[in-house]
Amino acid sequence: MGLPLWRYQPFKGLYLVYITLLTLFFRVPIWFLWFLLRTNRPRRSWSISRCIRVMAYRELTAVPVKLGLNASRPVPRSDAKLKNARVVWIEGLTEKSAAFCGEIRRAAEYTGVKPARVPAYWFFRRGVSISEDLRAKVGEKTVLHIHGGAFHLGSAHPDASTANIAHGLLAFSERIERVLAVDYRLSAAKPDPPANPYPAAILDCIAAYRYLVNEAGFAPQNITVAGDSAGGNLAFALVRHLVENAVPGLPRPGRLLSLSSWLDLSTSRTTPGSSLVDNAATDIFSTSPTARFGGYAVEAYMGPLDRGEAKTNRYLSPSSMYIDPMEPIYRGFPRTFISAGDAEKILDDSTVAMGRLKENGADVTVDIVPDAIHDFMVFAWHEPERTAALKRVCKWLDSP
Repeated sequence: MGLPLWRYQPFKGLYLVYITLLTLFFRVPIWFLWFLLRTNRPRRSWSISRCIRVMAYRELTAVPVKLGLNASRPVPRSDAKLKNARVVWIEGLTEKSAAFCGEIRRAAEYTGVKPARVPAYWFFRRGVSISEDLRAKVGEKTVLHIHGGAFHLGSAHPDASTANIAHGLLAFSERIERVLAVDYRLSAAKPDPPANPYPAAILDCIAAYRYLVNEAGFAPQNITVAGDSAGGNLAFALVRHLVENAVPGLPRPGRLLSLSSWLDLSTSRTTPGSSLVDNAATDIFSTSPTARFGGYAVEAYMGPLDRGEAKTNRYLSPSSMYIDPMEPIYRGFPRTFISAGDAEKILDDSTVAMGRLKENGADVTVDIVPDAIHDFMVFAWHEPERTAALKRVCKWLDSP
């Protein structure tokens, strides 16, 4: 069976023109009139502009999958066109690497995933002097950022929207002078050629962490692993791998920063009272009761794995209700900061992680931001919540 017509040119281009014109000249005017009444707004505190942006994002998020648009960005051949940034290549783990072990090796052997060489980007604070060999200064702190995008979208490129997080951390932190963002492999599922299922992205993140410790010379206690949305899922999995496996020369990082993390791929909480139901009208995702949350993303990331693993695998869904809350899955985790918006559909993922971390003895700081949507720190227009939240995160990062 062939692909739909809109997957081919010129139909793909025509569909993009159609959806753009429909949104600009039909949907936006109707939304504007509708939201003139404050009682019609998803949150009464929201401006008309924010309401329209959220609605537009909700309507357009399915377009890349529908049209098969390329979700990545080409890696620049040189740093000449990068501003306050530099691209580096991260060598993949070898088959015999001590870091290629445990659950990650088990899953890789089942899904057929192999380690690979991937790019990453250094983001520098303006005016900061960094050595040519990129080696860490004595006592220098840094952040390894793992971008969001539902495992199949997004890029670590400095011009990508998710780079707003790295830029924000550098703007408001007094001690962080640079951030490394790893451009991990993106997953895909039918009707696209299936590619890079779990644990490909985690392998890339392990390699990036190894690069920071072994090549750049950062002390593990001075590294914060940070992730937003699906990147938060990968950040938790990376830290879990380092905690559960005593990898020689690769101790766990000093801190974990979770930003609107997606931690339950099984969507196990769907009853009234859950954030998935209560915040259905206030987030950037579809409000359709029949739409399975993250459907394509889950198919792409899970690959050939049994879908039951999405319920019970702590590396995939540590906030799943099917994981025994008494099981100490967070024992040994480092200091953790959890940020999420109270208007987002997957807020429960963060609050459940918070509770389980505390139960397991972790040092947890929680910041649930009123009226903020999913992954709000990515959106430059989400003010004043974005700047205020970034300042709180950076105060935590700068603390001893």
